[in-house]
Amino acid sequence: MPDPEELKARIEAILFSAGKPVPLNLIMRVCETKSKKMVLSAIEELKKHYQENSRALELIELPGNRYLLKLRREYMELVKKILRKPLLSRGVMRTLSFIAYHQPIEQSKVAEARGGSAYKHIKILLEKGLIEAEKSGRTLILRTSPLFAELYGVEDSPAAIKRKLKAEIEKMGMGEADKEAKSDSASE
Repeated sequence: MPDPEELKARIEAILFSAGKPVPLNLIMRVCETKSKKMVLSAIEELKKHYQENSRALELIELPGNRYLLKLRREYMELVKKILRKPLLSRGVMRTLSFIAYHQPIEQSKVAEARGGSAYKHIKILLEKGLIEAEKSGRTLILRTSPLFAELYGVEDSPAAIKRKLKAEIEKMGMGEADKEAKSDSASE
């Protein structure tokens, strides 16, 4: 079993490299420890380190004992200046927006509206932890995750998310939104 400092370093490496929420049981397995108490203690110490030292990163806990190391919101604009490509393609972003606006929504309805590539988009969004899926009969019911709300800077409620999306659409202006929608459907 690694000493406490080594354990913190391992957890930090795992969370930094993952780029998506990591379940506690996976952190324990990769760190080769069965001590949930030690891992949770190390995670709390890492959280405090990022909070107390005004770091650009923050460690957050998500429902289901999942953890994510992410950039603080105030540094996102700065980092966008050096990113070569967006984290999500335009098509995936459109699918995410559609789910966010119409949530909770059946996967089949998303595919009906967004086309066959929506299944691939949904898989990407689930892997990144931006949406959650609940089995209902033969389909999945999709909704945004608490991580989505955190990253988007809005309360984690469908009504608040819908209001924010409507405001964003209005800011874009309908003419511009229509042009983008046409060019987006032509590129998929």
